[in-house]
Amino acid sequence: MLGTETVKATRRAAKRGARRDAETDLFSCHRAVDEAFLERTARLFEARMGRPLSAESAREIVDNLGEFFRILAEWERIDRGK
Repeated sequence: MLGTETVKATRRAAKRGARRDAETDLFSCHRAVDEAFLERTARLFEARMGRPLSAESAREIVDNLGEFFRILAEWERIDRGK
């Protein structure tokens, strides 16, 4: 069985290589996440989780939330097409 980090790294690499159509994907532009944003994200979630977070953990949180909202937007687009 592959480790969680290996699976996540594979998914991220596949995601970066995938081409998305800007007409159909609201979040097709990958925005650069600066260190200040990651620090604020880490502080926000550290307060709620009660433990320190690394910059990589903060980046994963940002990626996961972005993917969550991308899926919600895709579902909305699909629902509007019905």
